[in-house]
Amino acid sequence: MRIIKLTITFITISLFFMACNSSQPDDISYSTPNPNSVPQNENVSTNEDYYLRDNLDLSAVGRLLEKSNNGQEFEYQLNSNNNVNNLDLNGDGYSDYISVSEYENRNDNQRGFTLFDRFGPNDIQEIARIIFDRDRNDDRGARVLLYGNEQIYGDNYYYETNWLDKSLTIANWAFGNRDTYYQSPYYYDNYPDNYESYRVVETPVYRTRIQEYYPEVIFVKTVSPTMIQIKIKSSYKDKSSDKIFGKLAKPTKGQDDFRKNNPNKPEFVPVKPRTAKDNSSKPENNSKNIDKPVQNKNEKTVERSQPKNVENKNKNETKPKNVENRNKNMTKPNNGNKKGGGKPGEN
Repeated sequence: MRIIKLTITFITISLFFMACNSSQPDDISYSTPNPNSVPQNENVSTNEDYYLRDNLDLSAVGRLLEKSNNGQEFEYQLNSNNNVNNLDLNGDGYSDYISVSEYENRNDNQRGFTLFDRFGPNDIQEIARIIFDRDRNDDRGARVLLYGNEQIYGDNYYYETNWLDKSLTIANWAFGNRDTYYQSPYYYDNYPDNYESYRVVETPVYRTRIQEYYPEVIFVKTVSPTMIQIKIKSSYKDKSSDKIFGKLAKPTKGQDDFRKNNPNKPEFVPVKPRTAKDNSSKPENNSKNIDKPVQNKNEKTVERSQPKNVENKNKNETKPKNVENRNKNMTKPNNGNKKGGGKPGEN
């Protein structure tokens, strides 16, 4: 009997101590904290962990071809805030303005576009090329191949699709008979009137948006494209800029040296929002004028045609006094014309 009582007492004491230990909070730790430790639930990835190519999805770029009627509209789509372009090569915190140039070199079955950044007259970085390929010039659509510049995307970085049996307006335009080819007159700090700059987002956010807005796989990534013979060449091939902030897949020596000497991006400077003249309308297809280069807006002389209201204003301006005095002293013609006569060439 005594043994039973001692056993019960021992069990009771043991249960009491076990209950006391189990009541301690789970998150109490007696180890010395590590000042360099980071909570596991924090997202510690930064844009430095990603390549620049992760901010311009070529598959999504290809989808914009369906929405465009010509090269100028394709450039408009590419630079609209539609979750496709998140590229920032110069590190200013804003999405780059990507220019589009139509291949001047062409043959019966192939046409091409070059996508590039221009930061100055001789500071150009090619981004990607687009090739349209047909079996016959009068095909409805085209095979489409996009391939990234090797410095940004690395070697053999291709996306392709077969739209040969699909009516593709931009392909019909590219294969059409025209005297002029589209060469973008716009570049960094010299933008079209309907362009509005926008901030880039973190790369993981951009990748998530691409998957959300462009879930359907149209362009297939490959290292061995079916279009094995590309017979036309871009005039922007091998154009590269040394002043690139960010991680390149295959940088040149100049690009690698620049990044080592400039590990941090420039300090962000907010840009005053530009007021677009017409944000709702797409650019007009004006192939007669689109090949003429436009100088920087900040330069003293800008080779642009004057607006109509300026022309009308010039016509209504008062002539200088010396001209009026000279006209007053002129002998009146005998044919009854008005005083001073008309300007040369006027009826």
